[in-house]
Amino acid sequence: MPKPRWFLLLLLIALLLDHHAVRLIMALTVGQRGLSGAWVEAFADFSQDRYLFFTLFRFFPYSMLVLAVLRMARSPWREAGLPVLLGGLAGITAFLAWGSWEALLPIYTGQHPETTPAFALLFLSVGAVPVGALGALAGYWVFRVRNARFKHRI
Repeated sequence: MPKPRWFLLLLLIALLLDHHAVRLIMALTVGQRGLSGAWVEAFADFSQDRYLFFTLFRFFPYSMLVLAVLRMARSPWREAGLPVLLGGLAGITAFLAWGSWEALLPIYTGQHPETTPAFALLFLSVGAVPVGALGALAGYWVFRVRNARFKHRI
């Protein structure tokens, strides 16, 4: 797959993984709702303005990752760009999904939330940057180990 498709995939994931998608999964699994009930519950408060607002925040860690990979493309480390991209993408996506899950869990368990879920959803993007960096480093490490093994076999 050419590199531009990876960036389009990255953008698509950044746009689609939001708290509504996580809430739909939570309504199905934790809330034991049927698909139609879960869909209505998850998207009851959906508005285009709100979606774009939260997407702007969610896009922040992904844009940091893209900038790092674009910088790598013009350096001697350009061969490691794809593993770094995939590792960072996995870290950011997992952190945002986990954070959204934890922020919205009190809705289904009856617990008292520690903070308003909207604030937590905004600040998750800031916390996803170092997690994405760790994922990118893990991707780079896997790339180095794989290349070392390949060179060792020859």
